Amino acid sequence: MLVPLVTQAQIIKGVVYDSESAVKGAKIINRTQNILTYTNDKGTFQIEAKVNDVLVINSYFHEQQFISLSQSHFEDDIVIELKKITNELDEVEVTKIKEKMLDTLSLASNTAKQGQIAYKKRTFESGDNLQPTLDLIAVAKLIGNLFKNKNKAPDVVYIMPEDLITFFETNTYFNQKYLMSQLEIPKPYQQLFFDYLSAQNLNIKLLKKENEFELVDVLLTHSNDFKKILKEHTKN
Repeated sequence: MLVPLVTQAQIIKGVVYDSESAVKGAKIINRTQNILTYTNDKGTFQIEAKVNDVLVINSYFHEQQFISLSQSHFEDDIVIELKKITNELDEVEVTKIKEKMLDTLSLASNTAKQGQIAYKKRTFESGDNLQPTLDLIAVAKLIGNLFKNKNKAPDVVYIMPEDLITFFETNTYFNQKYLMSQLEIPKPYQQLFFDYLSAQNLNIKLLKKENEFELVDVLLTHSNDFKKILKEHTKN
């Protein structure tokens, strides 16, 4: 009599936080059921799942976490603590960064607060032995200040990082190739670019098909500004 109850899909609720605060925009994936959701501004989420499903929790500057669900997880809200990626990872191979940034189970939409990662890739300079290091803390603080200094209208829905993730994953024109070739945003920096764009208070209507020409101008303008920021905070 009880077996069907535990095998049917249920709604599981929870909250994601780190050592400082709740983590908003964290990506919650039910890998078993292929279902995706994000944490809200308070770090809470809910997602459909069954016992023995596997949840994957990703946030850009936190370590990835896997949870195999048991019946006890459905009896109360689950609390998930993520560990921040700090400068212990000062030298991360660019291939690993690419996998973390763009794998469908890894890309997150949380604005960075802390962390410093050295990317072994010549992105904006030249020279065979050049290994520039991005001052990630400074860039994250700058983007965070942009969020603080923007006044939002109450009747407007603004573009969030997760909107941009979905848009560039599903649009036939504005896709990974467009980011790389047209906007010249390298893969390891694309999440920061999405965070930067969301700090510009862009109306979500901009992502509608009828606004594609306007979107092109906006992306070109902001991508140029973003690349300048990266150059200013990249040390040789």
